[in-house]
Amino acid sequence: MKSGHINQYTHLSEFQTVKDFNKSNKHVLELFGHHFTKGERIALLKLIQFSVKIPGVCNARIGKLVQSAQVDQGGISRSTFERMLRKAKSLGIIRIHQTIREKGGYSHNVYVFHRFDGANPKQLTDRPIKKKLDTPSPQNDKKATEASLYKTTKNIKDKELRTTSLETLDVSFVPPTIPNPFVKAVKPFFYCAIEITEIWNRAVMVYRSLRFSDTIESLLPTIIQAFKESVFRFKQRRIKTTFIQYFYGTVSAMLKKEKRKYFDKHMPLMKWMNEELEYE
Repeated sequence: MKSGHINQYTHLSEFQTVKDFNKSNKHVLELFGHHFTKGERIALLKLIQFSVKIPGVCNARIGKLVQSAQVDQGGISRSTFERMLRKAKSLGIIRIHQTIREKGGYSHNVYVFHRFDGANPKQLTDRPIKKKLDTPSPQNDKKATEASLYKTTKNIKDKELRTTSLETLDVSFVPPTIPNPFVKAVKPFFYCAIEITEIWNRAVMVYRSLRFSDTIESLLPTIIQAFKESVFRFKQRRIKTTFIQYFYGTVSAMLKKEKRKYFDKHMPLMKWMNEELEYE
């Protein structure tokens, strides 16, 4: 992509108006605000501020954005701004295009915001593979095909896999040990596999601490209801801690209530059995 005036990047915008852009940013901050430090949030808001001429598109240089943040909001470093960009890109909030000068060499970046409507779209794009498998011809036998596959697989270095951060793995990477009904309930709000796993782990911690005799799958309706209640309170802006902390407290209270119901139901029978044993 060639460097140039902001007007030449109008086609990259995913928004019709600034109002649509601001509405999308509200959802972004609700979903992902906890991922950013105070300084990184300042940097993100500054990038949003510079992306209104063409809604959702900015071609300002990092130096200019950092300088503007220092004047208006007390100052951030260039490293903080770059750290924000990496996080925003990995979370699927923005896409970054690098431009090239006509005479050669890299120029400014173009930052393009993705549209969010309250649900987090897919964050991870397929990583291009540098070397493709040759299409086997009818004359190739099984050994030749296996040799070609082994050679191609061997060329994929471990470092290529490590360059994809954990935060960019989408819902399809969720471990199979997490029940599908729970994943289905959570994914409209948390699309990263690591976030869904962290939320489920809080429920597992409560379940184990209460020592239920039933399986955790039998308690899924209660766990999912605790998640929905936490989302509702979050939307009301009633949560003063983090979402995961609030969910942990909610699922703990609701599962303790289920535990009491179990004892209330079975205690008369257990008491009667003990009395019978003592009589004998």
